[in-house]
This record gives sequence, structure tokens and C-alpha cells, in this order.
Amino acid sequence: MTETLTSQRKAPSQKRAQTTVKRVLEGTLQLLKEQGADAITTRNISKITGVSPGSIYQYFGNKEQILFTLYGERLKDSVGIFKLVSTKENLALPLADFWALLGQALVDVGWGRVEDVELTKAIAESPLVKEAVKPILDELYDGLIYIMRSYGSTWPEEDLKHLAEYAFGINHFGYNLRIRQSGQAADKTLVLTREIEYYLICKAVNETPP
Repeated sequence: MTETLTSQRKAPSQKRAQTTVKRVLEGTLQLLKEQGADAITTRNISKITGVSPGSIYQYFGNKEQILFTLYGERLKDSVGIFKLVSTKENLALPLADFWALLGQALVDVGWGRVEDVELTKAIAESPLVKEAVKPILDELYDGLIYIMRSYGSTWPEEDLKHLAEYAFGINHFGYNLRIRQSGQAADKTLVLTREIEYYLICKAVNETPP
């Protein structure tokens, strides 16, 4: 079943087909934003995009494959940021400076929108999609593990992966909370989330946090 989700039924080679796929993906995000995860059905995606169910099924076998494509793209953006920022020069910076640099770069990816929160909820409710995104999540965890190793962590690999998963969970909890807040409350949640993540990283590399 994972193989079904990780590859589209038909690759959109022509411009018209590519436009159709883009409409389906963007329409699904709009539906998530306006009506939430529970509204994601092929019929509702068809209504909001104007793309017939038959055309949708040409490129996506089911709604789970659409969700996987959207979530996978978002995760791959984050993996790309980790690789882009984790240069030899940047990793020579003090940990606090590097962490601030990485944090700002991840903000630019745009995580934290209403549709992202609902997308995450939809993923959590689908065992098939959760299983399919594991390899991409592992790339994300590996990126964080690489950073901790670069700053001298001697923890066992299993412990570092556990910490990476936990830090990612804290990040998700933080933006799930922030999206329902506003003003100073949202700002405080962001600060606390970053402080907790940084504390954990410092612990793994035997560095005392400020």
C-alpha cells in the first residue's frame, strides 16, 4: 500500500496535465484551510477545484495519495533547509548562532498555516499516509542527528533519533497551539518552543544552555 501512495498513477507530462495536478493539490490545501481535515473527500476536492473525479483518479488513486503528496512536499522542503544550512562554515559557528540561523530558515518554509495544521491532523488519522511518510521523516531526523554529531554529541544513535523525533513532535505541538492563538500569546509559544528544542540539543551535545 505504501508504494501506491508514493507514486502517482500517471505522471503529468503535458502542461495541461500539470495544471490539473496543481489545481487538485492547491484545492485540497484550500479545503483544509476553509473546512478542515474532516472535509477531505474526492468529491469535495472535485467541487472546490472544478476537476472531475475521473480526472482526479487519473493522477491520484485516492485522497490519501493527495495528502501524501502535499505532506511529503512540505517535509522535503524542511529536509532541503537542513541540508542547505548545515554547511561546514555554518557548523563552525557557536551552537546558539547556528540554531538561530536554522530556525529562521525553517520559518521561511512557512510551517504553521491553518492548512498545515489540518494537513497534519489528516495525516495523523491515516495509518497508510503515516507509514508512507516515514522515510522522509527519517531524512529529517538524520539531518538533526548530523547537526548534533557535528557539535560533538556522543550519544548512541538510537538515543539521538529518539531525541530528534521528540524535538519534531514539540515543534508540531507548538505550531498547532500557535495557530489557535494570536498576538503576544502566539509569540510566547514560539519562544518557548524554540527554547525547549534548543535545551534538548544542548543536552545531547553536553553544552549548557543560556
